Amino acid sequence: MNKKGAIIVIEDDQDDQDIFSEVFKELNYKNEIIFFNDGQEALNHLRGTYDEPFIVFSDINMPKLSGIELRKQVLRMKAFV
Repeated sequence: MNKKGAIIVIEDDQDDQDIFSEVFKELNYKNEIIFFNDGQEALNHLRGTYDEPFIVFSDINMPKLSGIELRKQVLRMKAFV
């Protein structure tokens, strides 16, 4: 686990993204927070970086790639197994 890695949030609802931002600000997390609007964008990012995230939060019902399918794809990636 990379405790200094980015916090990745995959959420297509702007209000929910705002809530995540407020929570992490109140908790005083210093980690970079990266938002994606759909699972495919997040998967492309994860495949294109060697930086291991600290944690990934994902909505389940999203356009292009659901949270369940995203999880399956991430588990197939050797870097995250």
